[in-house]
Amino acid sequence: MKNKQLLLPKILLLFGLFFLIPNQSEAQFLKKLKEKAEKKIEREAEKRAERRVNKKIDKEFDKAEGILDGKSKEKTTENEGNSNKNLKDANNSNNTNVNDVVEKSNKPNVVWSRFDFIPGDEVIYEDEPSTDEENGEFPSRWDLNEGNAEIINVDGTNVISFPQGGSVVPYLKNAKDDYLPEIFTIEFDAYFRPEYARRIFLDFFDKKNQRNNENKTIHFYNNSVTIGDSSGTIPDQKGNWSKNGGWRHFSIAYTKGKLKVYIDETRLINIPHANGNPKGITFEMDGYAADKPEDIQYMKNFRIAKGGVKYYDRVLSEGKIIVNGIKFDTNKATLKPESMGPINEIYQLMVDNPTINFSVEGHTDSDGDDANNQTLSEARGKSVMDKLTEMGISESRLKYTGFGESKPIDNNTTPEGKANNRRVEFVKFSGTTSTNSTTTNNNNSAFNQLDKKTIAIKLESLPESINIPISNNSGSINGKGTIILYATSDGNLGKMEILDVDENDNHKLTVKYVTYNYNGSVLSKSNNLEIQGTYTCDLDKGKTEDVIYSEKDFHLGIQDSKTATLYNGETAILKILK
Repeated sequence: MKNKQLLLPKILLLFGLFFLIPNQSEAQFLKKLKEKAEKKIEREAEKRAERRVNKKIDKEFDKAEGILDGKSKEKTTENEGNSNKNLKDANNSNNTNVNDVVEKSNKPNVVWSRFDFIPGDEVIYEDEPSTDEENGEFPSRWDLNEGNAEIINVDGTNVISFPQGGSVVPYLKNAKDDYLPEIFTIEFDAYFRPEYARRIFLDFFDKKNQRNNENKTIHFYNNSVTIGDSSGTIPDQKGNWSKNGGWRHFSIAYTKGKLKVYIDETRLINIPHANGNPKGITFEMDGYAADKPEDIQYMKNFRIAKGGVKYYDRVLSEGKIIVNGIKFDTNKATLKPESMGPINEIYQLMVDNPTINFSVEGHTDSDGDDANNQTLSEARGKSVMDKLTEMGISESRLKYTGFGESKPIDNNTTPEGKANNRRVEFVKFSGTTSTNSTTTNNNNSAFNQLDKKTIAIKLESLPESINIPISNNSGSINGKGTIILYATSDGNLGKMEILDVDENDNHKLTVKYVTYNYNGSVLSKSNNLEIQGTYTCDLDKGKTEDVIYSEKDFHLGIQDSKTATLYNGETAILKILK
């Protein structure tokens, strides 16, 4: 009994902080969650150790601190009043701990974007290099300035190596002319040897055909970049040392004198007024006469692109956004990390403009089989759409399709033309569905129309349920197509749809689900989660194996060969959408 008296105030404090959610409907529903949890804990108080409860309270304090630090925005004065009232009630229960929370709430809400790179719209020079290049020969799309440069093959891919060091310039007909526009981007991948690596240099003029115009050399190292008096290093890394070495992706953005330089997804240089007038490119890599084959460094995927109009302006004027900077693994739909720059920009555009909906459309060049290109373009469109929904954009505002090589915007005879044709387009559409897509997307289904707010309202109105029968001796009860709304053991709301029940495999369930954070963004999701018979599931993490008992949201119980039932976790709630 003494344990019970000690536990109850802590639980009341926990829920006083846990449910700081401004929506009234959600608050009413979550109030029931609180009452249910209190009763549950009261029944189990004699059995549970106080240590475990304290651990849970600490976890919820962390969440509360996150809310107070600005991770969950209170938008109205009324909401702020409700939050202050909850905090006051909590103070009355435990002044010391809540004061700690209040002190931490004074921290500034810092938003710092370190990766804002957006590739140019039109590719004006590109060299991968091509698979047609012969091993050991000089790269055909470059001209030698000094030293050495050769094509070698690494892991099945042609790259440009610099044995004993060398520098090259793009091989162009009018190399003496200024071929860099006032807004441009440069990207390339470079491999660095393990431990202390060789340096890379890039100049904004063609050393073989042009004169310098006060342009300063950019020095690239394994983990850092230097230009003149400006330098930057990736946090917690040494400038030019790495135990294992490996590939790095470098990006440069030049906008009318403003210069930004990135390594992978981190911006390291940001100069508002760079000296000189960029006219061309010279690429140089260090090397020494005593270098062994394992010391050689190399580069690939060099691209220069002309900049363009902001995404929002493009949507207004053209109704679509053409993006060349979303990149995938070769012949796959797997997004490369550097793709997140333009994807982040599209995401922010949709957040700022909630009436804009996009059809995500994949396109390829003409290399390869027509049918394979069609399939690949559709998969890439879906991959980008999935990334945006994972970030929190409603599925009802997106759809995807692909056109393979059928809609080129440039020639397919040059590397630059092919690069422009390999693209993702974001085409604006009205409403929540469209019939002109080559891929059928049921974005207007009941499942896809459910957002966090709607789920909270419906959970409040639906009748209580202890378990959900899946099948019995008479056959299927709640099978394919059944939509289940839930509140997880951690208090997050979500939705789940049954896609299949395999009676021949111990009633294995295949479901798709989405669990939402407090602010409505996606915490976890899957379009194909398999749950074996007798297994438990944690919908906060999407786990069906090694689930901690206290984090269990439900388990699939098997009574006999014909009967299967979903049983709620201790503090989770599951209800069928009627």
